[in-house]
Amino acid sequence: MDDITRQCARLSLHTKERQTIPLTSVFETNNRVLVAKLFTKRRVNVEALSCTLKSMWRFVQDFEVRDLASNTVLLLFTHEGDAQKVISQGPWSFDKYLFGLYQLSASESVDDAKFDTNSFWIQIHNLPLSRMTKVNATAIGSTIGRVEQVEASPSGECRGRYIRVRISINIEQPLCRGRYVELGGSDPHWISFQYECLPIFCYWCGRLNHDERDCKLWTDSGESLQKNDQQYGPWLRASVTAVQKPQLVHTKAS
Repeated sequence: MDDITRQCARLSLHTKERQTIPLTSVFETNNRVLVAKLFTKRRVNVEALSCTLKSMWRFVQDFEVRDLASNTVLLLFTHEGDAQKVISQGPWSFDKYLFGLYQLSASESVDDAKFDTNSFWIQIHNLPLSRMTKVNATAIGSTIGRVEQVEASPSGECRGRYIRVRISINIEQPLCRGRYVELGGSDPHWISFQYECLPIFCYWCGRLNHDERDCKLWTDSGESLQKNDQQYGPWLRASVTAVQKPQLVHTKAS
């Protein structure tokens, strides 16, 4: 959209094109609207996708799905707050690929939607029990992305096998596998991260917006890289003992 605006700015406009059209005041917000992107190269049948979403999102009373082309759709919800419910219960995946969601501001158009971030529940492992506090979890999580929530008991307790933190991360950057922390000893201590409901991601570069076959590292090597050269793997996926939210199932391509 910015490119189109810059191109128009260089044009010589005739009289009618230079006229300004007054618009009515904005009373409608985008609270009931989401733009969604399917991170798969398979062409998706939007009608079948709509049926799948409505079957999956039973907690949402009603919504409409409109095709925006290029595996991008507009989700129009009937009731205020349903869009936020869908976002808060993510991440979602389609055909095991990431299903990105974006809520537009009042001044944005669908072309302004950005799909460079997504929220995940991340488990922080190998942290000494005495250091498993909400403050430390927030400090660690903020080095990965924007911390949205730290799972804790009503009393604020979060000690256990690991700490769960919901973080909005940049999916255009490699997944963070862990961090060194200082515990007061002579050597730093390594803590590891695991991601819940993690969709397909690239084992070569650790990014979520493509898989191994579409990675530049793989194609630039002439597809000669070996599996033992991979710096990422399925061990980044967290095991969750609680009942997990099912993923979006694959629908037939049109």
